[in-house]
This record gives sequence, C-alpha cells and structure tokens, in this order.
Amino acid sequence: MLSNKDRQGYWLIAGVIAAVVVVLGFKVTLDRAPKPNTDNCVGDPVANTVVLLDYSEQVPLQTRDEIVARTMAHVREHVKVNERVSVFTISALSKQELKPVITLCRPPEEGNRMVENVNLIRKKFQDNFEKPLRQTLAVAPGDSPESPIAQALIDISLSQYLRGPTNTLLVFSDMLENTPRFTLYRCVSPSSAVTRFKESRLGAQQRPHFQNTAVVLNLVPRLNQSKDTLQCRDVLWPWFFGDNEGTNAKLDVDYLPGGAPMSTAPAAEVKR
Repeated sequence: MLSNKDRQGYWLIAGVIAAVVVVLGFKVTLDRAPKPNTDNCVGDPVANTVVLLDYSEQVPLQTRDEIVARTMAHVREHVKVNERVSVFTISALSKQELKPVITLCRPPEEGNRMVENVNLIRKKFQDNFEKPLRQTLAVAPGDSPESPIAQALIDISLSQYLRGPTNTLLVFSDMLENTPRFTLYRCVSPSSAVTRFKESRLGAQQRPHFQNTAVVLNLVPRLNQSKDTLQCRDVLWPWFFGDNEGTNAKLDVDYLPGGAPMSTAPAAEVKR
C-alpha cells in the first residue's frame, strides 16, 4: 500500500509530465502556425489603417513632430496584431503613381516566455514595424505645384488598403485642394463649391464610398488664406466624406499645431 509520501511523489511526477506535454503541444501548435509574409501579414489582415500625408507643401517642424506623435499613438492604442498600416503621400505625382510608401501589418509585440523568445519577438516588432514606420512618417515634405487630395482619397478608397472589415483613415493635410481642374484658392462662393467640384470630376467617381471607416482629418493650419477659401474648404469636405456606411463610420476633425503660409503658387483652374 502506498504511503502519503509516495502518492505525493507520483502526483508531482504526473504534474511535471502534464506540464511538459502542454508546453510541447503549445510549441508544436506555434511551429505549425502560418508564417508571416515579408510585410508581417499572416493571411488576410484583420483591419486596415491608412495614413495619408499631404506632402505638396512645406510643413513646420512642430507640425511634423505632432503628425508622428498622433500616428504612433494611434498605432499603440488602436491597431491590432495583423492589422495593416499603410502610409501614402500626396503630391502632383500621386495622380498617376499613387502607391504606399510603406505597408506593413502589426506583428506581435509580446509572447509566452515558456515557449517563445520574447526578446526576439520584441526586437522583430521594433525592427520590422515600429522603426520603419516612424522613419517613414519623419521624412520632410517638399513642394509640389498641385495638391490632388480628392483624387488620392478616392483612389485609396477603391483599393485593397481601405476595404477591410474595419478601416481607419488618418489624413494630415491643409485640405486645400489645388489642381488645374479645381482649386479652392480661387473659390469665392462657398454655396457653389460642391457643384463646381462635381463638374471638375465629370467622367470619374466624384467622391469616395467608405464602408466601416473611421476618418480623422488632422488639419495643417495655413496662414494668409482668404475667408472665401476657408469657407469653401469647410463646405466641400463634409460633403466629400458624406458617403460612409457601417458601425465604424465617422468623421472627426482636429487641428495640428503650426501655421506656415503657402510656399507654392496656386494652379490655374480650368475655365468652363
């Protein structure tokens, strides 16, 4: 007959064996899990975040620093593991060559210390996601003769980058649309701003259609703009973003610090 000491010994051995089996099973499961692609994505991303940077005009240093801070704060607090984060920039070239400067899924930042190398996981998170994203956001903008903001937004809305089950669009721009076909700089009638913009888009989609997309406009302040230009801007964009459906759909507006004047001459608007 077994003594209490013997029973305790057997239970201890059984507990150790069970723990080893659990650890080995967990490790086998991890080894069989799908491996991430070069963009850190495993299969289809669970959600999308798009960051659109208006690089058609110079931006003050304090404004650029805040753009990085707000974007990284959103990534830390809201972006899920395997959610895709894509950064686009706006310039005259984006009308024909719009593609993300960087597009990466958020990898895990932590792991199970029993079966994973948590230091390696953290290093991969920093090297393959956090660091390249921060470096991309910190690049200084240049000057461009055009600001095709609307075209960029419409094109991105039609792409894979904003067609997930849940989407977030972070826009950093003065929202002063400026192309040869339509420019807010010469808008003198806020009541006709939307009509004139629609006319400039005849033959193409006039505004984006969003599904389950939270839109946040981070406005770069620009000094020396006329009252008419600013009023036209404030009428045009609420209509432009008005086709948004789903539980996540919303439009928020927030100003950025700074206030640099424009550094490029407005494009001439096509006369009709």
